[in-house]
Amino acid sequence: MTHLNQLIYETSLLLLYPVLALLGFCFVRMLWQSGELLLDFQIMRRHQRPEQTQQLRNIESDENNALQNSLQQITLNPAQHFRIRQFAESVQQELTHQNRLTLTARIEHLIHEQETDLLRDVNQVRMLVRLGPCLGLAGTLIPLGPGLLALSQGDLSRLSAQLVLAFSTTVIGLLVGGVCYVVALSRAQMADRIAGDLELVGKSVRELLQTDSEQIQLNHEFEAEPSGVQP
Repeated sequence: MTHLNQLIYETSLLLLYPVLALLGFCFVRMLWQSGELLLDFQIMRRHQRPEQTQQLRNIESDENNALQNSLQQITLNPAQHFRIRQFAESVQQELTHQNRLTLTARIEHLIHEQETDLLRDVNQVRMLVRLGPCLGLAGTLIPLGPGLLALSQGDLSRLSAQLVLAFSTTVIGLLVGGVCYVVALSRAQMADRIAGDLELVGKSVRELLQTDSEQIQLNHEFEAEPSGVQP
């Protein structure tokens, strides 16, 4: 049993430096995510203006039954969110294809790709919410073993150094978890807004294409009808 205890103790000591390295990486990621959140706030502030929302709601066909002009205006508008601009540009490219039968499915796939990217950004922050406190707890418990051993040997300087390390990792872990929790909530709210705008653009394009197709079909049927004038 003594050998087993010694093995577990030495294994836990080997985990100390990887835990500290991961905790430091999480702290850097927290700072990076916080900076990205401030940038996203500025982008969303421009995107949520009434004129930008109205532009997305006013997608319409021109006199040639083409959506290119409306989508081009969205793509070239720097106040729109970059994911909305990317989506509008992708839809423009899909409209140039000759196969219109699968256009609805392709637009749905584009929306799914953008929503997947939004979810990935949120999940990256959510992972830090759980990982930060876990690493902080591990960084707290691991130095307590050498600290207690130093206390039994009367080495107070070594004990104090281990306690300082233990309490410092606790603070860093809790800080990472708390800040990333706020960032995750803000990112999730922004992602919901962007996803709603993507759905708006996608459904507007599909409805207009369906209306244009029905109008063209009615025109063909009207032209194919006999005049009704008897010789």
